[in-house]
Amino acid sequence: MSYLVFARKWRPQTFSEVIAQEHVTKTLRNAIEKERLGHAYLFTGPRGVGKTTTARILAKALNCINGPTPDPCMQCEACRRIAAGSHLDVLEIDGASNRGIDEIRDLREKARYAAAEGGYKIYIIDEVHMLTREAFNALLKILEEPPDKVIFIFATTEPRKVPATILSRCQRFDFRRIPSSVMAEYIREEAGKEKISIDSDALSLVCRASGGSMRDALSIMDQLVSFSGREIKGEAVSRLLGLVEADLLAEISSAVLHSRGSVALDLIQDALVRGYSTEELIAALVGFLRNLLLSAAGAEKGITDLSDSEIALLHQTVAGVSDVHVLNVLRLVAGASGQIRSGASPRISLEAALITASKLGIAFGIESLPPVTEKVAVAAVDSLKENSNSSSVTEVPDKRKSTDDDETPVEMPVVAEPSVNGKNDAVDDAPGDNEKERENSYVRKISGLFDMIPENR
Repeated sequence: MSYLVFARKWRPQTFSEVIAQEHVTKTLRNAIEKERLGHAYLFTGPRGVGKTTTARILAKALNCINGPTPDPCMQCEACRRIAAGSHLDVLEIDGASNRGIDEIRDLREKARYAAAEGGYKIYIIDEVHMLTREAFNALLKILEEPPDKVIFIFATTEPRKVPATILSRCQRFDFRRIPSSVMAEYIREEAGKEKISIDSDALSLVCRASGGSMRDALSIMDQLVSFSGREIKGEAVSRLLGLVEADLLAEISSAVLHSRGSVALDLIQDALVRGYSTEELIAALVGFLRNLLLSAAGAEKGITDLSDSEIALLHQTVAGVSDVHVLNVLRLVAGASGQIRSGASPRISLEAALITASKLGIAFGIESLPPVTEKVAVAAVDSLKENSNSSSVTEVPDKRKSTDDDETPVEMPVVAEPSVNGKNDAVDDAPGDNEKERENSYVRKISGLFDMIPENR
């Protein structure tokens, strides 16, 4: 028997085995139990989250010998043949290669015939958004008034490309990305059945690299077993996928946050020698700094795809550093990532961003500030309260209340205008009496003041 990849071998066969899509499976189970089946379904969502798998399970639930039932027996001939893809009444069609109007016309004609084995005739069209406009138009009538016991299931990753006339005739189900924690638990359980040992760091890296796609994660697992056998470690995952190691990112981030720019540049040089590209380094560094920011701000609920050892590394790296400092460094490095993609010298952009970020602590005097303890903070608040209570409002004399007998008018000093073209003019001697000339005179005075400021302050 030929080798079967994990993505096919570990594929769910019943609704209860589908993970992270309870909102879909529960609705379909209830619809079967209450005999409220629709005639057209649209499954949307990113790749590898269970759209086609759920469509096959629905086909088994309807054509099982005990069906329609939400729990197919998986033992009868219909269930086995649907799982193998050889059932006559369950037709899977690739929308990318059967996208023309002729193929849809042929489908529409065949759909009028009754099911060959007495159950439901089910058409599963994958990547349905690839159909042409004429092909979609050919589907409209049969979708609105389909023959008895004929169900259409459309799957797509781009629902916005499906015409509204098709969407309005379907029950739409949006599949979600699989959370890393749920994916890790599923892979650990299935790997245990295969006697494959994978540590938490490796599992975290696999789930992170998959981007929420179970199929991608299982494909990576196939590669890892071929690469390192049945003992999978985090180092093996990093080497196979070319991921930047967390320890290296922590050292670079720590050097930048503690104003050691030269150390950060040496680490970048070592990473480039080891084969990492500039784009990989800055992308990984931005992600690591983002996690550092969440850790410094006490918002670790947003960190969902890291192992316990990686979270401990974050705490160690960000110890004694304020979240504002991490935020400023993140802004600089993230801004440099755009320059790297469009610039001619990506390494220079990365090095310049790291050097600039390493000078933030010096520029703002962060390193020279004493630590703010709770005692100091309370004393500062008490001092502010005392000053607020003891402060008095100084009365400003109102010139309108003054009389000629009691007060002598105060003469305002005349401010001499800085020398412009060898002349010193007072404000009152500004040429002209209109407002425009007064404004020009004022501008000349301000300009002269700036000219008097020395360059090296």
